[in-house]
Amino acid sequence: MSTNKTYSKKEISKILNIASEIQTQKDLYGDKQGLSEDELLEVANEVGIDRDSLIQALENFENPILDSSFNWITGTSKIQDVSYVDGEISLVNWEEIIQEIRKINGGIGKTIQNGSSLEWEQRMREIGYKHFSFTPKDGKTKIQFVSGWSGLKLISTVLPSFFAFVIAIIFLKGIGLPKNIAILYAPIASLFGFGLGRLYLKSYYEKQKVILTSIKKSVSGLISKSNTANQRITLEENKSYTVEILNTSTSKSSKVKS
Repeated sequence: MSTNKTYSKKEISKILNIASEIQTQKDLYGDKQGLSEDELLEVANEVGIDRDSLIQALENFENPILDSSFNWITGTSKIQDVSYVDGEISLVNWEEIIQEIRKINGGIGKTIQNGSSLEWEQRMREIGYKHFSFTPKDGKTKIQFVSGWSGLKLISTVLPSFFAFVIAIIFLKGIGLPKNIAILYAPIASLFGFGLGRLYLKSYYEKQKVILTSIKKSVSGLISKSNTANQRITLEENKSYTVEILNTSTSKSSKVKS
């Protein structure tokens, strides 16, 4: 391609930036339009991103996470977070973790052991649910928290709108407006009720984020602490074993000299 067109400095800068992005995409992806998970792991490894970080990013990408914001229109009714912590959860520290969850969250739940995963679930009648799972693997624990409240969303959407609609009709008729006129203006009050419902739903959403964040921080600390304690015990056992061997060797040497 050859033309006599002259480009300004600003245009040259933009063109070079675009060319750089195209080159980077070619280097990473080749001629492919996308990458499989295994190929993405290879690319991440080439640019210095460890496997656990990429897997966590993939899981958070596919699910709503704690950093997401409330949707006023649809009314967010679920949050989920996936993270990894150093150290493996076990039945030894499981009871302490359950107690911590109950202390922060409140209420009781059902504990489940699913293969190597330890889980805690709480059902709140028709309002919603909470589910926490802890999966140990390769010296780390995958922590997944899910909280949903679709039942509460339905209640907070329908009831405020309905009551605001009814109250508006009664009020407008009470000040002398004909029934058909009152019904015409009542939907405005219904929208006001809808807004109040969304305000309540958002406050509940923020509360759940605080609870899950607190549980995540506390539980992660317990798992890491337990892992550190186990390492310390192992080191002390090895040290004691070494000292015992040395003492035995010294004793044998003394006997030979005598």
